[in-house]
Amino acid sequence: MRAPVVPAWSLRARVTATVVAILAVTLLVAGVVVDLGLTAALGRDQQSRLADRAQRADQLVAQEVPADQLVGLLDGQGVRAARVTASGVVLEGVAGPPGGPRPPRRDGPARPRGPRTLAVEKPLADGTVLRLSSDPGDVDAVVYRLRGVMIGVGLVGLVVSALVLLTGVTVALRPLDSMTRVARAIAGGERGRRLRPRTARTEIGRTAVAFDEMLDALDAAQDRSEASAREARESEATTRRFLSDAAHELRTPLAGMQTLAETLVRDSDDDRETREELAIALVRETSRAAALVTDMLDLARIEGGQELERTEVDLTLLATEQVDRVLLLAPGLDVAVDAAGPVPALVDVGRVRRILVNLLDNARRHVPDGGSVRVRVSGGPDGPRIVVHNDGAVVAEADRERIFDRLVRLDEARARDAGGAGLGLSIARALARAHGGDVVYRAADTGSDLVVTLGSENSSH
Repeated sequence: MRAPVVPAWSLRARVTATVVAILAVTLLVAGVVVDLGLTAALGRDQQSRLADRAQRADQLVAQEVPADQLVGLLDGQGVRAARVTASGVVLEGVAGPPGGPRPPRRDGPARPRGPRTLAVEKPLADGTVLRLSSDPGDVDAVVYRLRGVMIGVGLVGLVVSALVLLTGVTVALRPLDSMTRVARAIAGGERGRRLRPRTARTEIGRTAVAFDEMLDALDAAQDRSEASAREARESEATTRRFLSDAAHELRTPLAGMQTLAETLVRDSDDDRETREELAIALVRETSRAAALVTDMLDLARIEGGQELERTEVDLTLLATEQVDRVLLLAPGLDVAVDAAGPVPALVDVGRVRRILVNLLDNARRHVPDGGSVRVRVSGGPDGPRIVVHNDGAVVAEADRERIFDRLVRLDEARARDAGGAGLGLSIARALARAHGGDVVYRAADTGSDLVVTLGSENSSH
């Protein structure tokens, strides 16, 4: 059997009820203390007045004032005076009980308990007794009135306090209402909403600041997640495009190899010269396919974070070696190194050599007849720098970043064996970035520059 659902009180109601309950208990305790203290004080006052009146009675008796006049002189101000016989018959005045507490009334409900009734008796010369007693009526009236006032004021104070507390708590908890509205707005899609408290020194202010920081962290995490997902999608698209382009690039040499091989098998009886030409063409296509596969594997290893083997080398000397290689391949090309002197650097020699090979081959393919290629090597606080310049046509601004993509050739009409597979600049940039630098394109006044930076940590001083 399920337990009945108890309606939950709001935070305002709980705080108000708790404070009002504490205030009620405090008022009750204070009222009891005041009541007891006042009753005790009034009792001491009555005892003091009765003692004073008894002393005055002794003085009057010593002055031989007639007995029938003593009652009139001593009665009043909370003290009753009476002259009674030895048997208890009242001759004059109103006599209280001989002493002790006042007995309860026989004909009705008992009166509220007040201070004890005090009495003093003085024997007189004529055989009668002068009885002086305190009048508890005045004290009872004061105590009853005080209790009524305290109860009334306490009830009014509790009601007013409850209203003031409810209003104050409502005002103090308004930021919580703001949090609720902001949370609902964010749940509805308004991710930019924030509390922005005026002060962070209060508990609510600190809570609001923490709430905003939590939302900022959630937004940042979501942005990172979306960015990661976007990068993953882009990487997946790039990978698919790369595989598609690689398959397309490999299809041509593989198809040529298959055709040449079938021709060799089918026409094996042809003359020796024809077979040699077919074999040479087959070797050329095989080398081209192997070079493409090697470049793709190298690029994958570089981007996979393969470790560098750093040694100190003179970049000027390294550039000169590669320029000499280009002169052997293209003796008529105007290519040279411009450097003020040795530029020492702590780099992976094989990979920097690969950068120079790729950039010089790219420049050699794009330089026009009669043009020149220059390699400028320099050092500096930002690290060594290599600039490969050619006098070829300036690359359009929209393509200056695309030329570093994989398998990209801006001149589709260029023959594949002359234009390359489109991986040289991609590999060069990946190798430079592995050194903490980069390769960027920069338009020059008379052609194009490919600027290689290797990072300040690769400088050798």
